[in-house]
Amino acid sequence: MAWSIRDPKNSSHWIWGSTEGRGNDTYIPAGSANGSWIKGGTWTQLRSSISTASYDYYRCINTASGNLKAAQQTYGRMKTNGYALLTNNCLTKSLAIFRSYSPALTNAYLPDGKSKAPNYYFTTSLNKARGWEKARTY
Repeated sequence: MAWSIRDPKNSSHWIWGSTEGRGNDTYIPAGSANGSWIKGGTWTQLRSSISTASYDYYRCINTASGNLKAAQQTYGRMKTNGYALLTNNCLTKSLAIFRSYSPALTNAYLPDGKSKAPNYYFTTSLNKARGWEKARTY
């Protein structure tokens, strides 16, 4: 699962990223490389980067506000806080980044992702959450 957010001060600029773990590791201790990455650019660059990384679908939600700096700071903490398959993974890290970007993304819009498989969350949990568009292909 990857994440992307638009800069509220520059609608043509996005940042995006993911945590991809390390091979088949189910646990990576804090302070160790956990496969986190971040990029920035235009929507076209985002789509190219994400589809090249084998992410097939995306969903969008509009938020009343956004704080790009808070999201980037959360990413900074997530890239160094390790990895645990069920509780600190690509999904839970994405949710933390989204929530720091927009406090409007409460549990009604962004349900908890702990102990949920990312694909299940994307297809089932977000289908039941408020405000999300249907999944689209890149």
